[in-house]
Amino acid sequence: MSAHYFVSDAHIGAGRADAEQRLGRFLESIKGRADSLYILGDLFEFWFEYRRAMPKQGFGVLSRLAELNRSGTSITYLKGNHDFWFQDFLRRELHAETTDELDVVIDGRRVYVAHGDRLDRSLVARFFRWLMRSRVNGALYSMLHPDLGIGLARWVALANRDERTNFRLKETMAQFAAERLQAGYDIVVLGHSHVPERREWDNGIYLNVGDWMTHFTYGVIRDGAASLHVFEGQLECPV
Repeated sequence: MSAHYFVSDAHIGAGRADAEQRLGRFLESIKGRADSLYILGDLFEFWFEYRRAMPKQGFGVLSRLAELNRSGTSITYLKGNHDFWFQDFLRRELHAETTDELDVVIDGRRVYVAHGDRLDRSLVARFFRWLMRSRVNGALYSMLHPDLGIGLARWVALANRDERTNFRLKETMAQFAAERLQAGYDIVVLGHSHVPERREWDNGIYLNVGDWMTHFTYGVIRDGAASLHVFEGQLECPV
C-alpha cells in the first residue's frame, strides 16, 4: 500500500509554538509509512537563505524532515509566496527537490501540485511575489544584516497574510483546479488559501490541504485515492 502526503502553510516562526510542535509529531507519525512528502510552500513564516545564517525557528521540524528522509521518504518542496530565496540548503541537508509547480504521476494518477499563490491577485500578494522572486532583489536583500532582514521579512509576511480575501480566493483556486482537470489531470493539490477543501467532479478531484496554523489539515493519496485529513495531536482523522 503506497501513501503520499501533502502539507502546506505551517508558517513556522509566526509565533505559534504549538502548531510547530504538532507538525513535528505529525512528521514523526508518518515515518516509515510515507513513500513521499510534498510540502506545498510556506513551511516557514519566511525562508531566506543567507550564506552563513538561517532562522533559528523551525530547527526541530527540519530535524524531523531529515529523519523522515533517512527513513526512506522522498521530499519535494513547492515554493510558496513566503519562501523568499532558495540556495541549496534543502537539497543538501534534506535531499529535497525544490520547484514552483509539479506534474507527477502517483499510483497511476496524473497529479498537478503547486502552492497556488499565483492565483492570488490581491495587490499585496502581487507586490510581495515580485519583491521576493526577483534575483536582483534577492541579491540586494542578502546584503542586509540577518537580524534586520528577518525582522523586515516577518513584517511584510504578516501584512501579506492578513490582506488575503479567503472566500474569493477559494473559488478562484477551485475554478483553476477544474480547468487543470479538464486539461487531463486526475488530481489537483494546492495550498495558500489556508482553507481546507475537497471537491470531486466526474473527471477528477481537487484538494486544498489547508494550513498548520488553525486547521492542521493535510492531503493523502493512498493507492490512487485522494483524501483530506486533520491531525488531532497524535492521530489522523478524515475531514
